[in-house]
Amino acid sequence: MKKYLFLFLIFLSPALFAQSANYYYEQGKKATTSQEKIKLFTKAIEKAPRWALLYHTRADVYKEQNRYKKALGDYSTAIKLKPKDPFKYYARALAYIEQGSCSPAMEDLTKAISLKKNYEDFYLKRAYCYMQKGKYKLALNDFEKVKKTDTKFLQAQAYFELRDYPKAHPLFEELLAKNPQNQQILFYLGKISYNTEFYDEAIAYFSQVLNRNPQNTQALRARANAFKEIDLHDEVIKDYTSLIEINPDATAYNRRGIAYENIKDWQNAIKDYDKAIELNPKWAIPYNNRAYCQMKLKNYKEAKKDLDISLKLSPKAPTTLINNAGYYWTVKKDKKNMYANLQAAMKNNFKDFDSLYDDNQKGWLFKNINESLEFRSFSAPYTK
Repeated sequence: MKKYLFLFLIFLSPALFAQSANYYYEQGKKATTSQEKIKLFTKAIEKAPRWALLYHTRADVYKEQNRYKKALGDYSTAIKLKPKDPFKYYARALAYIEQGSCSPAMEDLTKAISLKKNYEDFYLKRAYCYMQKGKYKLALNDFEKVKKTDTKFLQAQAYFELRDYPKAHPLFEELLAKNPQNQQILFYLGKISYNTEFYDEAIAYFSQVLNRNPQNTQALRARANAFKEIDLHDEVIKDYTSLIEINPDATAYNRRGIAYENIKDWQNAIKDYDKAIELNPKWAIPYNNRAYCQMKLKNYKEAKKDLDISLKLSPKAPTTLINNAGYYWTVKKDKKNMYANLQAAMKNNFKDFDSLYDDNQKGWLFKNINESLEFRSFSAPYTK
């Protein structure tokens, strides 16, 4: 009798074991707090350590708590226990995406697709990852597999990033017809117009964005750039003034300073460069820009101070080296140092050689000498 009882218990114990794990699992699903859920799912795992669903379910709770390391560990265990289940890879991929790790997410989604080729969300999420990694052609391939979800906006973005404007533009236009107030769509259309040199069109689109939201700094900056391209520098100044009112950072002051330079308002340009330097004293560019204005005002001592600081902060900046060369010629008539700085600028990828001969650009810094055969012979190897 004892023998039969012993055998009965052996056969019964796995059922009791599984029933106990299932009990904790069911209680965990009913629990109202994440802490209690995890506690109960952990007890279930202790009872049935090879039940993949338990790890997957506990991982979901960890993910909700943003405890990604714990979640990824449980998803990985679930995958080891059920390596042919595509949704285990998909769940881990979502956790990777949420914590900003698209590379391993793409690997998991690719594995999920290999196991279940007709599940659209695998392709949609992988396309999202491809977009994040700048792999726009691959993203577009995946979008082609998605039929149930509208991906037109993402496709339009991908074509935009690939500079395929003939395909991006009609998609954005189609989207705008359905969402005429959408600032993001208007902005993309403005960028397409800007990038294809239709600056008036670009200004119109950016203005529509600003009519809907005058605080849109992205549109203000983009419109200012478009105004600059058609030499409407007063409008550039207005847009950067609006930007400064919203966010008075060094970049905005520096940009407005350049706009003041373009209308030859050297004093106001200097004031803006002063402010940019105050906000970011380790940034070389405004020192160089202020030096240029000081040279225009014949404040040569102040100009040289700024040039020295700029070169200390950024020794290979070609524009600063050109301005420094101009200082040595304009103020000192020091050809040796002039040519040394010119050569350094050219070795550091200075390519705007025409400006050295144009009095409305850098040419005034090299007046008279830039007409000499010696000067032209010097620059000839770099202009080929």
